[in-house]
Amino acid sequence: MAGVRRRSYRKWLSFLSRKEQTARDGYTVFFIALRVVLVMSAAAIVMLRWYFVDARSGYRVGHPSPRTYLARVSARFIDKATTNEARNMAADQIVDVRVRNSSATQLVMSRISNLKNAGDMSFAPERLREIVKAMSDDIRKRVVGATVKISENNYDKSVTRAEQTAVIWDNLRNVEISQAEKNVVFQLIDALLIPTVVDDDEMADRLRYDVTSHIPAMTREIRVGEPLILQNQMVTPEIASLLRASGYLDATIPWRHLGFVIIITIAWSLWETWLGRRQEAPSSRLEWIYIVVVLVLCWVAQTAPSLWEYDSLAILALAGWIFLTLPPMFAFHLVLGGGLIGYILAFPGFTSMIAVGCIICGVTAGTAFIVIQEASSRIKIWANLFSLGFYITLTSSFVRWGFGLPISARIVIINLGLGALWSSVVVAVIPLWEYIFDIISPLRLLEMSHPSQPLLKRLQLEAPGTYHHTVAVGTLAEAVADRVRMNGLLVKTGAFYHDIGKLKRPHYFVENQSFGDNIHDRLAPEDSARMILSHVTDGLKLADEYKLPHRMKDFISEHHGKTFLGYFYQKAVDADKEAGGDWNGIDRADFTYQGPTPQSPETALLMLADSTDAAIKGLKNPLEGRADIEKLVNDVVNSKIMSGQFVDVDFTLKDINAIKNAMVDALMSMYHTREIKPLKTEEKNNTAPPVTPAPTARENAPMEPNGAVRADET
Repeated sequence: MAGVRRRSYRKWLSFLSRKEQTARDGYTVFFIALRVVLVMSAAAIVMLRWYFVDARSGYRVGHPSPRTYLARVSARFIDKATTNEARNMAADQIVDVRVRNSSATQLVMSRISNLKNAGDMSFAPERLREIVKAMSDDIRKRVVGATVKISENNYDKSVTRAEQTAVIWDNLRNVEISQAEKNVVFQLIDALLIPTVVDDDEMADRLRYDVTSHIPAMTREIRVGEPLILQNQMVTPEIASLLRASGYLDATIPWRHLGFVIIITIAWSLWETWLGRRQEAPSSRLEWIYIVVVLVLCWVAQTAPSLWEYDSLAILALAGWIFLTLPPMFAFHLVLGGGLIGYILAFPGFTSMIAVGCIICGVTAGTAFIVIQEASSRIKIWANLFSLGFYITLTSSFVRWGFGLPISARIVIINLGLGALWSSVVVAVIPLWEYIFDIISPLRLLEMSHPSQPLLKRLQLEAPGTYHHTVAVGTLAEAVADRVRMNGLLVKTGAFYHDIGKLKRPHYFVENQSFGDNIHDRLAPEDSARMILSHVTDGLKLADEYKLPHRMKDFISEHHGKTFLGYFYQKAVDADKEAGGDWNGIDRADFTYQGPTPQSPETALLMLADSTDAAIKGLKNPLEGRADIEKLVNDVVNSKIMSGQFVDVDFTLKDINAIKNAMVDALMSMYHTREIKPLKTEEKNNTAPPVTPAPTARENAPMEPNGAVRADET
């Protein structure tokens, strides 16, 4: 029999293992699909922006500018066009470079010297020499003198014969001799001189290079708001680089930006999943879908106004929705990373604005972590969000000023207006998110915790003892949660609904029974255990019927974990022994809650508060001081730890100690005791003895180490 039972147990474990593996595989596929949707959404935003905006109104190199582009940031750059124009003008001033021919120069100088000193005219034709010899001495002297003088002054002034002729006649006009003598002088000079200067093209090129290299590069400074290029002006490569530096995209497909967005989105989504395994992360698929929907909507809201160069501050809406509906640490990283990707999508290529976005995302995530935690009403949530928008505006203005970006009173007023608008949108749309994605916000918790809610009204009327028990547990759990930085409103609301399953059979639970009348005294222990255990499944059915959020169902299903009803099990064993049966046939599973054990710190805290309140109400003697309360709390906490109820909760010893101290302090306020001194009377021996009521199932139930009984066992 035992062997059959062991084989059945192994088959059951194998079935559970296969089921868990299938569930894990399903979640893996689900997260891959979500990641694909997120990446494709980011890529679609990039391509849609290019198709509808940049491809139609973007600039192209070598084409007229479609519009006037203004500088977004101050810049100083080398104006290559102006520099090249100045250098070309300087180079154009150098037409040719002429150099002397040394051999020709020596020949001419020798002829001039011989003519001047010895009257040697061997260079002249014979006919011309005879004409000069036939002249009188005075005329010959004037002719030779004029020839020597003009030759000495102009031997290096010409390159060609034509230039030489022109030079000679220009000089002869100023010589006072007759025309006939001028003709002879001209012929002598023309015969004496030969071109001694030649054009050197290589030397001319070197000279042009030297001249242009000494002209410095022309720098141009552009201030914010000045035009980079006017409409219909030709877009040169230099202007195109300036436009790209200012964050303006050209008309070509942005492959680089698209690839960058895809890579960074994939990397961030993997990082966020890794982080979620180490922090309290959403547990339901609807919540993950909600995250993707909110991210994509905020990315679109951030990108659309950026086409007109405005920051829509959509990160305020992202921070509001995420921080109001998700765990704070998870929300912090989600807003930080998701907001930064939103700025990259909204301002592609505009590095200064992306840098501003990085700082804004950090300030928003950090400030929201503090500001949005307190939410006692809708107007309080709106005020918190508006104050967050004010901090974002202040940060944006300061960083813009530091980076030299445009900042004006108009921009500040627009940002404050956007802060008020997004705050209103967040508060107005949260009920829609709650309805579609089954999420919990402070607004929903406030509504659910109000006594006028249908289930709470039913508890008040049909199970008043249970209602008062849940109020006491909620008060205790909220006080502790606030001390240890948990979501106190969530824990209190969960406490209000954790025992709604008792509405089906309220008289089976001691807090709803009349004094001295315990129905379990008349039931078989198996039936008693079944009735008590069923209040969890009955509560889940009621939660589905009243459409409670799944987070409330966690409190219903986990507040007992896998607690064992030892009292009724022992009672069943004793009855079986008395009947002569084999008590080994009694299955412990029939006396154990099916769980699961608490999966979050909040449900674990509720378990402790629930057991502590039950232990206090089950005491035979009242608590007399802090030491008694500390002992009771320690016993309850230790019993839960030893029974393995917190194996799925990331509690450290420091957390456990903080919870104990907070619970003791809260109980000191809630169940304070007062020392009452006995009256001094002379008829002391005449007092009647106290009447001890008949024991009930609660009093016969197995005790905690301090003698207290748990309400979940009665």
